[in-house]
Amino acid sequence: TCPLDITNPLTNSIVMFDTCPTTLTSTSVYIKSSFYESNFVLGMSWFYSVELQNLEPSTMYYYQIVGSGCVSSSSILNFTSAPFLGDRSRPVRIAAYGDLGVDGLLGDYTNGPCLFEQALNALQTKLSEIDFFLHHGDICYADNTPILVFLKTYEQAMDYCQAAMSVLTSARMYMTATGNHEINCTQVPGIEDACPPNYKQQLPYSHRFNMPSNHSGGHLNTWYSFNYAFIHVITISCEIDFPNAPSGNLRDNTTQINWLINDLARVNRSITPWVIVQCHRPWKGSIANAGLSDSGNCP
Repeated sequence: TCPLDITNPLTNSIVMFDTCPTTLTSTSVYIKSSFYESNFVLGMSWFYSVELQNLEPSTMYYYQIVGSGCVSSSSILNFTSAPFLGDRSRPVRIAAYGDLGVDGLLGDYTNGPCLFEQALNALQTKLSEIDFFLHHGDICYADNTPILVFLKTYEQAMDYCQAAMSVLTSARMYMTATGNHEINCTQVPGIEDACPPNYKQQLPYSHRFNMPSNHSGGHLNTWYSFNYAFIHVITISCEIDFPNAPSGNLRDNTTQINWLINDLARVNRSITPWVIVQCHRPWKGSIANAGLSDSGNCP
């Protein structure tokens, strides 16, 4: 356990990796570390992002996160790298879902008893059949935890959720999108403004995940794209940053749309004939729905 301190607790963050679990000789030092002030009791939450470069396609790699100071090393884990761009030698299998949410002792009780754990167990049994995951929003339902669960905090719900999900995320690409539960600390109408500054404007989501926005001209983890074999995958936010966005604009209402237009224009359909777009809820609906906006229609 690390002492309560505002300094970086992992002073020498390194990932060792190789194609053989007994000879982890390649190293990669973290490219980004960030923190946000979680709460006054538990101190700071620190997050580290490491990019492993020059990987061979469709190759199993073993890796270990090397600890330092008060942070222990991980066990030796493994993942399989993506196929080469345009590879059509076999089908690609994707697990896509949203609104997973934490329940039970931590998080939102509205999903029934232990459905979060049941869903993770079911996905884990199918892990060998899945190439990557698309989680289109409402990832952990941590935002209402202090209201629904006595003496449990937003951070505890997020930590519990992400630790439980590590059986999937440590072995496969896990690509996320923002949902309404990632925006602020609560979904209770009329008290959103009472959220502490570090729990507004999707700040925890922006720190806790690291999507390939820098490689695709996107923004934070909010909108981005990537290629996998013969598929081009686009993630957009259906919560913020477009006209009449249900959760308002954190940046503006045009940049994301212009980025999407340009990203689609760059797709080479002879290499990636499949284009998949994920978001949490539709930009435009055919019926009025007060849960989306007053008018029920986004442009």
